[in-house]
Amino acid sequence: MSGQQHRRIRKPAYRQMRQKTGGATEEIGRRIVSGQFQPGSVLPTTDVLATEFSVSRLAIRETMKTLAGKGLISARPRRGTVVRPRAEWNRFDPDVLRWHSDERPNAAYIRSVFEIRRLIEPPAAALVAERATQDTISAMEVAFQRMAESDPASPESIDADVAFHSAILSGTGNDFIAAFTPVMAAALSSTFRIQRDVARDREHFIPSHKLILDAIKSGDAGRTREVYMKLLRTAEDDAITGLQKRGADTVQTVGDPPTSNTELDT
Repeated sequence: MSGQQHRRIRKPAYRQMRQKTGGATEEIGRRIVSGQFQPGSVLPTTDVLATEFSVSRLAIRETMKTLAGKGLISARPRRGTVVRPRAEWNRFDPDVLRWHSDERPNAAYIRSVFEIRRLIEPPAAALVAERATQDTISAMEVAFQRMAESDPASPESIDADVAFHSAILSGTGNDFIAAFTPVMAAALSSTFRIQRDVARDREHFIPSHKLILDAIKSGDAGRTREVYMKLLRTAEDDAITGLQKRGADTVQTVGDPPTSNTELDT
């Protein structure tokens, strides 16, 4: 058998192995983030996991390497593979953030998301007001138009909302700020879905985005920062109200108390 024939035979098997490995990584990662595997607990052995997911021991070892790279687990001599403390997880890893947001969010998660949004997005938008290119403005305008024309509860509206805010981070001209874009996009998508439980009327959030777009286009950094902060305050209120509507845990955590819903929303 030629080497080329050998490769043709092995490729489908390799792809299947990678798919199974990815499935094991996804499921074990979700179990860790959801608390099914608590920090400090020891994961099942390689043999047990290989049997459960119908994969080889090698595939499980690859899964463990992937999860270790995300800061979720570590190998301990004579103990096995241990779930690391939550504070040591790589929160900026898109998979970790997605697994977290796919679980039932609570008030602590919402507060954390909006704290990081307040730290990053208004200053980033102010930078964009000072240095935006036409490409950035065009990306924001396209996203805004899609958002304005979509059903507020639809995936299209949420995707457009994410694209609007992502265009701002990407448009700063600062590579370090732009690097937050994929992480923030995952967080935004999860909170926007909750907010839409409350903000189903376009007039509840479209005008606030128009104010941001107009402030950036006018080059007014101070005005941009101001309207962005108002948007975030109301957006956080909507998210907390959305949790209450869903019956989720809304115990207040560290951070500013919710403000009224009379200001601008996202």
